[in-house]
Amino acid sequence: MMFSRLNSCVLSLLLVTSAAHGGFPPSWYMNALEKPDPKTLGYVARFEEDACVITERELKDAVASVITGSEVEPKSGPRGEVHLSVSVRCLDVDQTSVFSLAIQFGRKDSDSTVLYVRDYGEIFASMEADAVLQNIKTAVEAAMTDYTLANFDR
Repeated sequence: MMFSRLNSCVLSLLLVTSAAHGGFPPSWYMNALEKPDPKTLGYVARFEEDACVITERELKDAVASVITGSEVEPKSGPRGEVHLSVSVRCLDVDQTSVFSLAIQFGRKDSDSTVLYVRDYGEIFASMEADAVLQNIKTAVEAAMTDYTLANFDR
């Protein structure tokens, strides 16, 4: 019974997440992503819970590889005005790993961080590390598309 409630919850969250990805980002958001030096981007990649089938190094390498593929130099940590925040949460449900990705841009002030409302993350189930890493890369690619549009293609 628990698993069917979780499936309903996951489906609902997937629908909400899919709706959040739709359409071109509003101009205020694109303006917020602009940086004086867009060729470098700070990032934070972390686990909110035990990541089940991937390691923290694999997570950080996946995020950095996508940023590099966008011809932007990745810098670990929330450097500069804009940074990318990637959080992975994993739950084991009936011997299946269910992952929740929260991928957002944010700004770090002296003592606090503000994350923007546009989330590129998703929720999915997988037992294969390659599938988890591919989902992370796909979501980070969507975020980097907006970043490059805001900083290089306007």
